[in-house]
Amino acid sequence: YADGTSGAAKNDDGVASGATYTYEVPERAGPGPMDGSPVMWMYHSQTDEVADDYSGLVGPMVITKASAARTDGTPNDVDREFFLQFKVSDENASPYLQRNIDKFAGKPATVSSDDEEFGESNLMHSVNGYVYGNEPLEALTMKKGERVRWYLMGVGTEVDLHTPHWHGNTVTALGMRTDVVNLLPASMVVADMVPDDVGT
Repeated sequence: YADGTSGAAKNDDGVASGATYTYEVPERAGPGPMDGSPVMWMYHSQTDEVADDYSGLVGPMVITKASAARTDGTPNDVDREFFLQFKVSDENASPYLQRNIDKFAGKPATVSSDDEEFGESNLMHSVNGYVYGNEPLEALTMKKGERVRWYLMGVGTEVDLHTPHWHGNTVTALGMRTDVVNLLPASMVVADMVPDDVGT
């Protein structure tokens, strides 16, 4: 990562498999006066931003006020946290495209990556990488009365306009009560909920 640093300051540019690096968080990266106990930021690779994103090198980072954090860093004002990434993932731009063709196509030699229908078939409308609404239900299970925090991310291109919504329950997001939030590409919203309407 070409960030203009040298010497020991280069140690944060890439962390080897199995290694660790402790990053110092400046105050301006933490919650501001109008924020709740945490704020969310989006990590994404800077090496090849498009291809790396479409191969999964993207995710949330949560910065919690020290005074509102448990010893493991999680916020102490919630019982459960959910992290959701909404994206139309363009697998045509993934560095794994040819590997996936070779592995999953019945006759890899007959696949033309220039074919318009093939290209369209590789646009995966997903939540956390799951398509067709098949994220495991237990990954989003909560109990009535729990304090639940939702960390929502919109990633992608100009087609990534998402409106996550909750049926029968509401959240508080951006200082208002609602049952739907708007996500644009590269946007993040933290929403709090106390579910009171039991159901699936």
